[in-house]
Parts: sequence; structure tokens; C-alpha cells
Amino acid sequence: MKNYVENGKVIEITLDNDKKVKVMTEWVNKTMQALDTDKEDVLLMWLEDNGYLVNEEQEELDNQAKGVVKVVAKAEKPKVKTQKERVQKENPTKELIIQTIAKALENLDISNLNIENKAKLVTFSMNNEDFKVDLVQKRKPKA
Repeated sequence: MKNYVENGKVIEITLDNDKKVKVMTEWVNKTMQALDTDKEDVLLMWLEDNGYLVNEEQEELDNQAKGVVKVVAKAEKPKVKTQKERVQKENPTKELIIQTIAKALENLDISNLNIENKAKLVTFSMNNEDFKVDLVQKRKPKA
């Protein structure tokens, strides 16, 4: 650090390579009070912390720490949630309706009559077109 100039809210520091960096005056004053030290020490500390100056003692401690501590990042595997197998409730009313529809369709000129779900779905073909009858039971309205 060659020198520093205080310009209101910032302190402008000129480095040895003629590069200029700025530090907030408010931060410098708070740090001086907290550490009970002078302005030059605080500015040197700021330069070291921000990588503008190299502190040999700090570098040595960093190298020692790197040799001891190994940081390994492991990504957590997402938890796989297994779904329970759905068990359909028996509904004899719907089954009776589907059977009745299937019997009624047999009287027409249809082909490929198939009950896909005994309480829900009937598929068939008529005049070279495919159809399906899907039975849906409406819920009772809430009180």
C-alpha cells in the first residue's frame, strides 16, 4: 500500500501497482473502534481480506488447514415415494348398470363389445367407428 486519501464517505487506497481501491469510511471507523486499533492497520486488514495484499502468516495457516480439512459435497438423493396399490371399492349398483348396458348393446348391430372395467367402462364398434360408454357416479352434495 502506497498511501490512502479520505474522500468523504470513502477512503481511496493506492496500491503498489498504482491500482486504486475504495473502502467505506463508516466501515473503517466501526472496525477501528471494535478492534481498538489505528486506521492503517484496519486498511491493511481490509486489503488482506479482499485479496489485494498477501499475508504470509495467513497463507501458511490456510495451507495447513487445506491439508487437514477435506471438503466433500454430496448431493442428497431425492426420496422415492412408493405409492400404495389402489383398491377399488365394490359397487354392485354400477356393475349392474354396466351389465345391463352391455346386454342392451348386444341387441344392436355392433362388434368388439368389451367390458373393460366391470363397474365403469364398456367399449364397442358400430358402423366402422369405435365408441366407449364411461359410467360416472356423482357424489352426494355436502350438507
